[in-house]
Amino acid sequence: MIGFIQYNSMELINIIKDSIPTLIDKSGKLLPFQSMTVDEKRIYQNNAKVRHIIMCALSEEEMSKVHAMVSAKEMWDTLVLTYAGLKEVKRNKLTMLKRQYEMFAIEDHESIQSMVSRLEVILNSLRSLGSTINQYEMNDKILRILPAKWRAQETALRTSKDLEVMPLEELVGILTVYEQVIHNDENNASKEKNLAFKI
Repeated sequence: MIGFIQYNSMELINIIKDSIPTLIDKSGKLLPFQSMTVDEKRIYQNNAKVRHIIMCALSEEEMSKVHAMVSAKEMWDTLVLTYAGLKEVKRNKLTMLKRQYEMFAIEDHESIQSMVSRLEVILNSLRSLGSTINQYEMNDKILRILPAKWRAQETALRTSKDLEVMPLEELVGILTVYEQVIHNDENNASKEKNLAFKI
């Protein structure tokens, strides 16, 4: 969401960093638009833009938590507290995600694409909490969890490719092609076995 706010205007980022006390009266309501100065109107409009961006990004349930808030900063702070949580909550989430990453394995009969999609969910969650896995670790992890029948392909990739710079998409592409070769070989072997049985 930060990226979308920045895309609209870098000035809007200040709205979620700073409160807008000059625009709010003692009862917590916005001052009348007509009585605002030009600068206050600009701040008010930027606040409204950020509120709109935040509201558009939320589900109906999430929106109910913040829709009555006047300040975009107040909305943002509430959402950050809800989803990023306190330091302890964030630390615990990070520990849990790192454990999921360490224990991650390919499931029986799971495709490479499906496995990588599951792994990317964990990696994106780690990134959102400030932790990153470098390119080598990611590629190495994928190669280490492949079934034994993939050992020749793993060895070939480790010796012929630089896993530190190899993009994940390239690795997935190579493994997907190899996966199709394995399936074709298995299908052909099954057909030959059926034919031999019939004979």
